[in-house]
Amino acid sequence: MAPLWGVLDSRCAGGGPGSRMMGDHHARHGNAEEKDTSMRLPLLLAAAAAVGLLLQRFDMPGGLVVGAMIGAAAFNLAAGGQVDVPPPLRTASFIVLGAAIGSGVTRETLISLQASVLPAVIAAMLIIVAGVGVTLALRALGIAPPGDVLATSPGALSAITAVAAERGVGAPEVALFHTIRVVLVLVSLPLILTILPGD
Repeated sequence: MAPLWGVLDSRCAGGGPGSRMMGDHHARHGNAEEKDTSMRLPLLLAAAAAVGLLLQRFDMPGGLVVGAMIGAAAFNLAAGGQVDVPPPLRTASFIVLGAAIGSGVTRETLISLQASVLPAVIAAMLIIVAGVGVTLALRALGIAPPGDVLATSPGALSAITAVAAERGVGAPEVALFHTIRVVLVLVSLPLILTILPGD
């Protein structure tokens, strides 16, 4: 007569009723989780779109990007879990964003901006050097956020945040840094124009 433990092991290994029941349970559980995620993704996108459009309505700088992040984060917190955007959809969003940015460049635009190339390069280099200095200072103080290089780099809020998200390096922190930068620039612009009036 085979030992009891041997009988149980052979039944589990051989696909006995208990083994099949456990397998069916795990399969049903996995299908339920997959269904739950597929149902929550549209709600996540709806929350992101609603808050993004709301902030854009109030003319907040980077309102669509920042609002979408706030809406998605709020939904995740309220739902008590994380809903991940599928990689194909994430890739498609980066492609659309890149196309939207690149579509603003035309041959006429390049021709009209020829005289501004050198000043633009000089200004960009100075801003980059300043950003590197800020990054080093934050690291020396021990308060550098994730993605500190992108957070202190010049660029449009949506573009830099998209790069941070694609690289997986502190997209929320990068978005926060650039949102504050844009807001402070807009708030201080009247004073700057008073001190440095144009031609």
